Amino acid sequence: MSAMAQQEPEALLARMRAGDRTAAAEFVERFGPRIRRRIRGKLNPAMRRLFDSQEIMSTLGRRLDAFIGAGRLNAGSINQLWALLLRMADNSLIEKARVFRGLEAKEGEDSPLAHSVAQRLRAAERLDPEGPLIEIDRALLSLEDGMDREILSLWLMGSNHVEIGTTVGLAPTAVRKRWQGIRGKLREAFESGGC
Repeated sequence: MSAMAQQEPEALLARMRAGDRTAAAEFVERFGPRIRRRIRGKLNPAMRRLFDSQEIMSTLGRRLDAFIGAGRLNAGSINQLWALLLRMADNSLIEKARVFRGLEAKEGEDSPLAHSVAQRLRAAERLDPEGPLIEIDRALLSLEDGMDREILSLWLMGSNHVEIGTTVGLAPTAVRKRWQGIRGKLREAFESGGC
């Protein structure tokens, strides 16, 4: 690797540490294939089938952007930045495991949908230990919009509209409106057997 190619990632890292969110977008765009390979290399084969590369990149891009926007990036080297990205990916996977707890805690108007989703996940688990993840993936893939997938992921983990809005950068009322559409799409997908 040339000296110029080695300096460029370091220069992007320095800009990110200074709070430059554009540098983060440039880093993710330039090193996207390498990031995907590293993350996918950490996943077992069943998980690799479930996680679409674009979903992984979208989630990491948003999280890195938020991290830098909050002034929390203090990686001193590219290796430390890679470690941070891999930790963010690991955390995303752990969050998937929290889904059951989030569904069990749902109350109010979303309770029937949460109960239905939890039943589907339990039935899938009886057939295959990886079944719940496959069902979650199907539900996520039934939504074309990346923001909608992120909102669904957060809802599955038990977040409310205010918490989701804070995470994705939308007002709670905007989250509520999007959630109505997401809920309708999920019902259609469940009824048609697509999810």
